[in-house]
Amino acid sequence: MSISKEQLEQSFRGKAYVELKDLVQLIEENFGFNVTLQRKDEPAFTEEQKKRMTSVIFKDEDVLYQLHQAKHDRENGISTYSDSEEEFAQLLKEVKND
Repeated sequence: MSISKEQLEQSFRGKAYVELKDLVQLIEENFGFNVTLQRKDEPAFTEEQKKRMTSVIFKDEDVLYQLHQAKHDRENGISTYSDSEEEFAQLLKEVKND
């Protein structure tokens, strides 16, 4: 299913702004869908997704280098990660466990 650029331009011809209702109408008329919208109040990611992303991030060599550099800087009196020694120590501990 697709719509050409020309069809899209024709649908919105003469409009300075495209409103959400215009897009919904376009989808319903051209693709035969009934569209309903509701505000998303739930978190963007599930806990399982967060865990997987965290695991992938902390296996990235660049991320690990940045964390080790931050640890080195902190030991030399430069705090760039957090003002909390406990938070920083916990982060390093979690990285080592992954």
